[in-house]
Parts: sequence; C-alpha cells; structure tokens
Amino acid sequence: MQLTAKANTLCLLEILKDYTDSEHMLKMGDIIAKMKSCYGLKVDRRTIYSCAAVLSEMGYGISTPSDNGEGYCLEEHDFDASEIRILMDSVYTNKAIEKEYSKNLIEKLRRLLPEYRRRRYANLLVMNTGRKTDNKEVFLNIEEIDEAIIGKKKISFTYLKYDFDKKLKPRKTEPYIVSPFSMVAANERYYMIGKCDFHKNDISHFRIDKIKNIKILDETADAAPKDFSLSSYTDSAVFMYGGECGRVTFKCDNVLLQNAVDKFGQDAYITKNDDATFDMTVSGSLEGLLYWSLHYPDCCEIIKPQELREKAIETLKKNKYGI
Repeated sequence: MQLTAKANTLCLLEILKDYTDSEHMLKMGDIIAKMKSCYGLKVDRRTIYSCAAVLSEMGYGISTPSDNGEGYCLEEHDFDASEIRILMDSVYTNKAIEKEYSKNLIEKLRRLLPEYRRRRYANLLVMNTGRKTDNKEVFLNIEEIDEAIIGKKKISFTYLKYDFDKKLKPRKTEPYIVSPFSMVAANERYYMIGKCDFHKNDISHFRIDKIKNIKILDETADAAPKDFSLSSYTDSAVFMYGGECGRVTFKCDNVLLQNAVDKFGQDAYITKNDDATFDMTVSGSLEGLLYWSLHYPDCCEIIKPQELREKAIETLKKNKYGI
C-alpha cells in the first residue's frame, strides 16, 4: 500500500527511533533519503521541519541542528539499552516461555533499540532449550486467567505432568475446576493461585506452563478468604510447596549465610553463634523448608521443631547411596 503525506510525521518518528539517539544524529539529507528508501515518501526540508515540530508538541524530545549543531535525533527512547538487555535476559532464562515464543519476544525487544545497537544484541540465542517448556499455550493461559480473575469466574483446564518420555501428559482425565485469585512469578515459573473445587478449604497453586485447554466458565468464582495475602502465601510456600506452615530454626555454617539471605531476605531472623555458625528462624511451608535444608546437609541442620528434625534425619537415612 502506498503511503500518503498523512503518514509523514509517524514515519519520521519511526526513523528517529530506529537510527538515532543522543550519540547518533541524522542530517537533513539523510532523513529525506530514509523517508524515501524506508517508506517511499518524497519529502522536502519544510515537511521535516513541520513534522519535527509536531512531534515536539506531542512531548517527544526531538533535538535539532539548532540545538546540537549536528543533526536530528530522538533524545530519549522508551527503554535504554541496559533495560532492554535485562528484559531480553529474563526471557532467555525463563523456563516457562516456550522456545519459539522466546525467540520471537527477544527479537521484538531487540527492535525497540536503535539500529546500531541491535547488532550488539544479535547473538543472544535461546540456549538450554531442553529446560524450556513444551507448552505453547502459556501466553493464552495468562490472558484467560487474567480475564477470569477480572470477571470473577471459575475456569476449567487440563493439568499436565511429565511422563517418562519427557512429554507433558494429563494428570487425570477430568478437568480441574478452579477459582483463580491471582498469578505470581516465582522460581523461574509462573503460577496461578486459587481455590480448587475438590479442595474447597485449601488454597492451591498451579504451574501455568502445565495448563492446557483452559476455558472460562459461567459459574461465579469462590471469593478469596478475607485474610488471604498473596505476598504472605508466596513467602510461606518455599519453593512453592504447599501444606502446613510453621516456624523452623536452623543451625548453619557461616558459609551458608549469603545463600540464606538471598533466599529468605529480611524475613529471616538470624543470630550469630560464633565464627563458625549462626542460627536462623524462618516461617513458611514445613515441606519447603525441609527441602531447602536438605540441599545443604553438610552445613545446615534443623534444630526445631523436633518432628521436622526427625523427618530430615529419616529422609537422609533413605538416601540411595546406602550410607
């Protein structure tokens, strides 16, 4: 389709976005040439003056030769290079985003940068693809869950698990029926928090990348408990384990301090014992806290509650090494 003069201002903006920033200017002749080569538009200097003035009136920071003595540029972009890199890296490492979606998202983010910067980011490939989900419905799931939460409706879906062929298979034949409360990102995954119809009195969480065939139902969703707090729930569900919550005290070697603070942050109550050990008390899912401690059996032990300490001991006795 042949563009008309009505597109001049928008096309100038796109050229300034693609080819300029405060370090890279375009002279008038360059802009006129790019308007022709990129969009097939024949413009003169007066047109560029007029379009640049309109963009300035709309709030875009357009620097002109009268300002900088060199050329035209868009002084600020929506995102700077470091912000784009953070977003690209987040997509790159996110296991919940399928391989092809990851590639497409990274390319979309790369196009937000000026052309000369895009080349610096061209080599960020989607590696570790074996750890990416196979489920292509993740973004559809997020949209549908969001719509259901806003509309206060229940949803039905097939919930999946990995089989020995490493393919996702249904956990059971009948669909899950859930009243969704919220969504959260944790442990490099996206989770939906809600109340499942066959666990009426419990709050449950579901991996969004393991949901397929989602449907919004006409049935009104059950309300979240009045005392429900998303932040409290995710903080207590260590590694997104559910089940009983409680307070656990650990005795740890000092070498574990950095990891402990990274994991539990300001919610951990830590006291130094000596130059070798510290005590730490944390509230959360007992199963999740047990699982965390078992990552470090050589430098972490559960002090209390006694029942959880005994469970840790029994778990360690059942190791596959026969020790």
